[in-house]
Amino acid sequence: MYMIPNINIRLRYLAQALAVGLVLFGLAFLVACGGDEDTEVTEAPSPTTAATAAPAAVQPTQAAPAATAMPAATAMPAATVAPAATVAPAATAMPAATAAPAATAAPTSTAAPSRPPLKVVTTSNIVADWAEVVGGDRIELFSLHSPGADPHNLVPGARDVAKVAEADIVLSVGLGLELDWLEDLIHNASADESRVVALGDGVDPLEFAEHMDEHDEHMDEHDEDEGHDEHEGMPIGRLLIGDGERGKISLIDLELGALGQDHFDVGSRAGRIYSTASGRFAIAVSSDANAAHLFDGGIYMEPHGDHFDLVEGNTRMMSVDLSGDRPVHMYVGDEWATIYYDGSGDFLLINEHELEEAGDAYVPVKMNAGAHHGAVIPLEGDVFAVTIQHPDFAENPEEYRLPIGAEIWDLDGNVLHRAEGCPDLHGDAGNGHVAVFGCTGGVLMIEFHDDHFDDAFIPAPAGSPDDFRLTSVWGAHGLHHFFALGSAVGLYIVEPEDGVMEQFIPATDDLRPIQVHLGYAGENLFVVMSDGEVRMYDAHDGEMLASRNDLLTTPVETGFWARPHLATAPGAVFITDSVGGHVMQLDLHDLEEVDHWDVAGTPTKIAFVGILGEAEGHDDHDDDHDDEHADEHGHHHGPLDPHFWFDPNRVKIAVNEIATRLSALDPENSGYYSQNAAAYSAQLDDLHTWIEGEVQQIQPERRLLVTSHDTFAYFADVYGFEVIGAVIPSLAPDVEPSAEHIAGLVMVIREHNVPAVFSETTVSGKLPEAVARETGAGLFQLYADSLGERGSPAGTYLGMVRTNVERIVSALK
Repeated sequence: MYMIPNINIRLRYLAQALAVGLVLFGLAFLVACGGDEDTEVTEAPSPTTAATAAPAAVQPTQAAPAATAMPAATAMPAATVAPAATVAPAATAMPAATAAPAATAAPTSTAAPSRPPLKVVTTSNIVADWAEVVGGDRIELFSLHSPGADPHNLVPGARDVAKVAEADIVLSVGLGLELDWLEDLIHNASADESRVVALGDGVDPLEFAEHMDEHDEHMDEHDEDEGHDEHEGMPIGRLLIGDGERGKISLIDLELGALGQDHFDVGSRAGRIYSTASGRFAIAVSSDANAAHLFDGGIYMEPHGDHFDLVEGNTRMMSVDLSGDRPVHMYVGDEWATIYYDGSGDFLLINEHELEEAGDAYVPVKMNAGAHHGAVIPLEGDVFAVTIQHPDFAENPEEYRLPIGAEIWDLDGNVLHRAEGCPDLHGDAGNGHVAVFGCTGGVLMIEFHDDHFDDAFIPAPAGSPDDFRLTSVWGAHGLHHFFALGSAVGLYIVEPEDGVMEQFIPATDDLRPIQVHLGYAGENLFVVMSDGEVRMYDAHDGEMLASRNDLLTTPVETGFWARPHLATAPGAVFITDSVGGHVMQLDLHDLEEVDHWDVAGTPTKIAFVGILGEAEGHDDHDDDHDDEHADEHGHHHGPLDPHFWFDPNRVKIAVNEIATRLSALDPENSGYYSQNAAAYSAQLDDLHTWIEGEVQQIQPERRLLVTSHDTFAYFADVYGFEVIGAVIPSLAPDVEPSAEHIAGLVMVIREHNVPAVFSETTVSGKLPEAVARETGAGLFQLYADSLGERGSPAGTYLGMVRTNVERIVSALK
């Protein structure tokens, strides 16, 4: 009785073998009867497959193979057919009138295989999905953007550069979506800019709303009702003012307008005070007292399990031990702050997130690079550019106190890279992946890549004096160039990628720049001239935005311990006037004075602590021309909304543009591309009709959207919704929302009885969750800037939109 199963198995194997044999015989017969063995038999790929399964090509870590449909003659036996779940049909049961659009039929034409596939690179996996449908097996597709990632903040690697370098065409969204990284990528790949196609340019884009959000207006009305009379535009926070002659720090409460004279004593003149990345903490260095001090500003946003609070405690000096032998140089980056102790060579690495958790019990990371006038610059990936002690330092510490270059260290103290050749190194800055150091004769650059480092010396412009020297450098995320200052030569713009520098503001005996500050979010550059003129420039293009010569008491003190210093916060800039003995708040539009405080002693350095929202980086040496510089500046949009893919009608325009561009590169297959585009356009029409039907389930008064950030304006415009609030402001998507913004949003949700808050897969859900809990609204997640994982219901554009619509309807009906 045990033989029967074995016989059955053998019979089944025999049957399968006979079936395979019959298939092979049939193929041989077809070839013998009329097939041409030199002709490639390729069937056009079905846009259904392309539209319902994310191609392997959208993985940024590997090249995309050409998509080739399996000829019908080689179809697998029924027993081995891929499961139906790999194709995304109309996933949910729906009434016939609102059924999800049917899959597009495969084009009837076959692509002419006379040339290699076009090499196509896309910046978005959503665009990759469209390109796969239109290009089929006539393109080799590579997407820089992986599923679930945020395309705004993409950091291309070496493989991405190589792919762009060999691409026939690069399909981008445009409209500012890739503003922070695509231009650099094209430059690094030495690619022709004409290969880049910005699909959004032709879709009649919407503008981001530049007026005040409705919930902010409600907050203003609420303030008026409560009798608040704080100055318009006043940020939420306080100012720490260091005295250039005494060890005193004064405190200004901006909300109350109150001044606390000599509020803290730090032991010796406090000439260097800088806020940390979030704005909550500040660090004050007192070199003469061999001490540095941490301050908790006392004002910050704190999410709780069931609500979101603005904490307003007292500003206090913390008990974290930062003492050491002559702390001089301090630098604040995005996550790490560093202090270098010249006398011992010790340096401290202070992690702000760990400091928040540990409080006074926090112990910084401590390392040693040898005694000298040193500095440490944090870079991405928890690595640090650490200056190198001069080899002759021990023989003559005073003569050889300046470094000769920099090394890259990790948190374990391993040296990953070494770059010398920077005589008299002094002044430094970073933008996350590049560190720049001032030298005699030029600057030293070290660039961090995913798996290696590069360094180069950028010489002074031709005709510069032999003793040309830059001693201060400023940089910021979002800026691809740096600013470097030398007292005798002026202010220069340094372009690390191009390996060049040029003079921005000259220095003469009569007039020279004495102070530089990169402002909040790295947008504006402030320069104080030796005659007291204060200038404001656009830090990106160098355009002068405003200038005032009547703000400071003249003659202006130009020495380190008494020259004017600046600090910036959202919507405000503050400047010290040590000669006049006061601090001023200036308007960011025209530098008009809007407030001032008379401060005792010699007010010099200044720091803002409070709701900053974005990293504010600084550096400082005990020298005549080193000052704070901006820091981490993440992505930002232009005035046009790039999220047009939430309108299928505009997507049709983009799809047809893809077909047109591919046809221009491959005229022999133009009919193939156009037919694929036409078939997919029919699917988009069906999708549009289906959405209109689904939306009818929601009463008009309930079609209110509150989202993580402003990505659904096109959807709202086409389908009759109103976006009444976003957790993150639309024009500053990397800025932590202020307490007033969140409070106003909560108020609007409650007033309109909004039933749902929508978070997004590429944006942190921490704040939307807190807002939902505070208001009692439901929390639902949508796909905004990225497709879902391959094979998931949202793994294609059509699937993503269907998934979003189903969730929106379910939440609001």
